[in-house]
Amino acid sequence: MITLLNCGLFSLGKSATRGNQDSIMPPKIAGGGYIMAVADGVGAYDGALEASQMAIKHLSNSVIGDDLNIGEMLSVIKKDISKLSESNANFRRAATTLTFCYINKNSLYIGHIGDTRIYARKGRKLVQLSTDHTQHQELINEGLFTKKELKGMKGKNTLTSALSKVIDLKYQETHYSLSEIVDADGALDLYIMSDGAHYFWEKRPRFSDNTLRNPVRFASSLQKRIEKATPIDDYSLVAASFKIS
Repeated sequence: MITLLNCGLFSLGKSATRGNQDSIMPPKIAGGGYIMAVADGVGAYDGALEASQMAIKHLSNSVIGDDLNIGEMLSVIKKDISKLSESNANFRRAATTLTFCYINKNSLYIGHIGDTRIYARKGRKLVQLSTDHTQHQELINEGLFTKKELKGMKGKNTLTSALSKVIDLKYQETHYSLSEIVDADGALDLYIMSDGAHYFWEKRPRFSDNTLRNPVRFASSLQKRIEKATPIDDYSLVAASFKIS
């Protein structure tokens, strides 16, 4: 049995005048479990908000069960985003990242495109479960550079994949048995952050143990950290704690 204990979230724009291109989905009952997500509209193109909203709307309306087909779901979302240009020609290059997870009593399923990240708490640390689709990460994956060598070089935030009419579909699909990630108390804590949020988490990836174990406290603390330092982009977080029994 899986029980949602609590959740913390925020989704805010870099500035009041610019607006917010991110869209989020808090944990929602789906099949025998829960689904949650963050989509980050690619702000360089018209239709970014509409694209991120379309991705979340599709997930929210989907009938999801243990036979979840992530590739098929992402293909349908891509088609829906492609149709945005039928009503507005300026939306031809509309694009969004999307990271979501589905948790049932046995497994965690992750669908991921872009540089939004999903983390799971392991002890007093958050472990990243997704891999960024960026130029820097591709260079690291190919063994051409280390993360340290790339520090300060251009391309860190340049996406190599997104949900868009003009980009070929490339995504990460990951599956974990809950026995791999649930702690000794039967707790599973998950955090999905857009790049505007995880940028500030990675600069200083630590909070007290009590804060890490409580998504409400985590969300409040991370939001305060971001706003104290001045946001660099729209910033969103969906965090949730589940009890597995």
